[in-house]
Amino acid sequence: MAEQTTPFESLKAFSGIIHRQPIFLADRLDVDSYHLTFLNQHGEKLNDDSEIPDFIDHITDILPSISDRKKALLSMPESWLEALYSSPKSSLSLILDLNGHNLSDSSNTNFDFANHAIPQKEIPPADTLLIDIQQYNLDSLQQQLPAWRKNHQHLCATNVNDIEAYTLCKSYILDLLQGQFYTLPSAKETGKILPSQQILMELLVKLQDPQTEPEDLANTLNQDVTLSYKLLRLINSAFFGLPREVSNIKQAIVMLGDKKIKTWASLLCLSGVDDKPVELRVVAMTRARMCELLSKHYKGAAELFFAAGLFSALDALIDKPLVEILDKLPLSPELSDALLHHSGIAGQALKDVLNYEKGNWTDLDNSPVPIETLSQAYLDAINWAKELNSQI
Repeated sequence: MAEQTTPFESLKAFSGIIHRQPIFLADRLDVDSYHLTFLNQHGEKLNDDSEIPDFIDHITDILPSISDRKKALLSMPESWLEALYSSPKSSLSLILDLNGHNLSDSSNTNFDFANHAIPQKEIPPADTLLIDIQQYNLDSLQQQLPAWRKNHQHLCATNVNDIEAYTLCKSYILDLLQGQFYTLPSAKETGKILPSQQILMELLVKLQDPQTEPEDLANTLNQDVTLSYKLLRLINSAFFGLPREVSNIKQAIVMLGDKKIKTWASLLCLSGVDDKPVELRVVAMTRARMCELLSKHYKGAAELFFAAGLFSALDALIDKPLVEILDKLPLSPELSDALLHHSGIAGQALKDVLNYEKGNWTDLDNSPVPIETLSQAYLDAINWAKELNSQI
């Protein structure tokens, strides 16, 4: 008897590219929802008469597997709309971006609609207005805001890809933000590493020291009561599904190996940075897992690839240039080169992951990994990171 395809597997079977980006509440950088964009294999918008994929019938079952939010923005072709209306009802709230078409007069109360702000053109009313911040300067924003506020319930700035754009959006109190800004180091110059950052760095140094013996590793982890508690709780969670409970760090090292314990402890250390958006931790996890999945294609060591993805977010977490941070960490030359220069097979995998995350589809044409493989690894990684984040 053939196995039945799960809703999530049907999403992974989509022939094009699926891209997910968080949408933040501008006032406190909590994730309000996720924006899912469906593209063809070249990273282009799908035609409005595109074939309806099988997963649309199960979209309300699929979204919880890649998002813990009750709301999502979907950019998709108009031809999918009727099938979406026929999908099972749920508590999810969906905002639809139908390639810029205005269908906000629909009587279906389960869906809201988004429109794009287009410079020099009148914009029909819609619940959410998507504003490409790269197309507006200070004067044009000042001029347009009153009309936007009058006609739209939510103003969402997109392509907020640097700190300057983020600062501009905050100064004009836009409601929602989407872009890469939160994955970059802050523009502020602190001059020296803060005490909390210093403690984090010292712990990461110990965890990455290849000369650390298992017993010394256990002692180091046991000295940090909070970290050892979190590590044991994570290892004993349903996420790992171990056959028996692990009662102490030494036992965990014996069961999982010192390399894996170092990696998981490092991840928990980074998750403890509390002055950054939680989503940055999710990004670090997603990069780590996607790199690890790509290690099979590149025929490399899974731990090395995982560490490359995980530590690639250090600059944003600590607000320091990566070269300055790595200078204080005893990483292997292979890992350092992967992080700083994207060299070696781990560096190539990390470059693939970052290009997918940023939507640099043209750059991915040069990757030796097929786009189908990258897309499936990406979906598996965000599903994995969501489940892991719920345990931390």
